[in-house]
This record gives sequence, C-alpha cells and structure tokens, in this order.
Amino acid sequence: VMMSTYLTLLRLFQGTVRVEHLKGPVGITHMGTIIADRGPIWLMFFFALVSVNLAVINFLPLPIVDGGQFLMIVYEWVRGKPVPVGLQNAMTLAGLLLIGSVFVIVTFNDVARLLGG
Repeated sequence: VMMSTYLTLLRLFQGTVRVEHLKGPVGITHMGTIIADRGPIWLMFFFALVSVNLAVINFLPLPIVDGGQFLMIVYEWVRGKPVPVGLQNAMTLAGLLLIGSVFVIVTFNDVARLLGG
C-alpha cells in the first residue's frame, strides 16, 4: 500500500496519472459510504488503507508536513546550523501552496464527479 501511494504520487508528477483520478476528502467519504454497505470488516480495512495513505503523504519532503520538518532537522545536523528563517518561510509557503492547490483541485473534481459532471 505504501509503495503504491508513492508510485501514484511519482506518476502524478511524471504526468502518467492525472489529478482527476485522485480522490480527496469528499471522494474518500463517498467511497467509505459505499464500502460500509459491505460490512464492518471491509470498512475497517478501508480505514486502515486511508490511514496508511495519510501516513505516507505526511512523510513527503514538503516543509508543511513531518517529512519536511525531518529534512530541516537533517540539514541542521549536517550543516551544524539551522535552515535560514527566510528559506524556511519560503519553503513552507511553497509546500502550502502545492498541497492547498492539489486539495482544492481534487475536492472540486470529487464534487463534480458526485454531481455527474
């Protein structure tokens, strides 16, 4: 599951997977309601998959998530001094814009799919 998540993200940036194929909170909730009809075991499995996917996303090397914070700690350990505050701020803003943009696009696509668009 973890490797599949990383490969999907890699293919997204390579252009072989389109953003329209991703699901955000709205799409995940919709899938959860469908899976819940199959029974509690299936729903627990679905929750586990969502949890693992979120863990993988959280460890991406973007400053706004834990993976980015880990990179800054490693940078400080290697260089012996912290990342300059201005660079930290710029990297955090870039990460926020990237994640925020993907979130908005994916949510829009989820709603459009549910409305039949």
